[in-house]
Amino acid sequence: MRVLVTGGAGFIGSHIAEALSARGDEVVVLDDLSNGRVDCVPEAAHFVEGDVRSPADIESAFCALSSGSIEAVCHLAGQASTFRSYDEPAWDMEVNGVGTARMIEAARRHRARHFLYASSMTVYGGNVQLPVTELQQCAPTSYYGVTKLAAEQAVLLAACQGPVEQRLRSCAFRMFNVYGERQALDNPYQGVLGIFLGRALRGEPIAIYGDGEQTRDFVYVGDVARAWLAALDRPQLSGITWNLGTGTQTSINELWKMAVSACELDPASFAVQYGPQRPGDQRHMAADISKAARDLDWRPEARLTDKVRATAAWARQDLATADD
Repeated sequence: MRVLVTGGAGFIGSHIAEALSARGDEVVVLDDLSNGRVDCVPEAAHFVEGDVRSPADIESAFCALSSGSIEAVCHLAGQASTFRSYDEPAWDMEVNGVGTARMIEAARRHRARHFLYASSMTVYGGNVQLPVTELQQCAPTSYYGVTKLAAEQAVLLAACQGPVEQRLRSCAFRMFNVYGERQALDNPYQGVLGIFLGRALRGEPIAIYGDGEQTRDFVYVGDVARAWLAALDRPQLSGITWNLGTGTQTSINELWKMAVSACELDPASFAVQYGPQRPGDQRHMAADISKAARDLDWRPEARLTDKVRATAAWARQDLATADD
């Protein structure tokens, strides 16, 4: 299959691109490198540096393969910070909203068969019954959640509107807190485990917003990639949204202690600074994943403690390489 992965130099996108390449798919990566890294792009993939808001860059990506046209799109490029969206709501809407609309237009024009979209648990907002199902009413409490929901709805609409020959077999993943190797270690806006590991390995105090008793559902990036590939292998599924999580809640206090321990440091003596809770921060969250299990024959396999240690080992090596 010929697959275009936007955001494929970034954290989650690079793992999906790698998994596709490993099984023999032809992969094109479109990424503006604002957060991604070229060294994360699979060696076999065709890399196009560009912006999903730019029709010219998108066209270059769709025409990158001499073997034929793009058959499927995995759209992960976007603004990915709840908190940054408060400072720059117009930019958030432009990247996540306009960027996704541009990708839909191009996918239709090039007759791509399948379109998968990276949505977010933030579409649910804070007042939810746990574990949250896909039937939960969405009431986002951040600009980021609003734009992710709007883009998700546009993607799903593309499955049922317009001429039949232009309709996309489109689906969306509401991803919970994804963690793992290649997560940014110095981005203050996203990826709490990466932030904790980066600070621990540098000997810097860990900053926590709120009391640390807020909970999240942490899902390993390798498990997430498996779900995306499972959906690509079931093109008959269209107009569907799935949660990607584990169903297990872990508090931020539990996570930072786990991260510090994985760095072979003592949590009891490590400096932690608590500050005010940030706007839009959900108090508790856990996914009901029964729909993904039924439709995709998918369940997460990774154990959090094991993969936190693996991510810490990767982070130590990555920081050492950066210092050389």
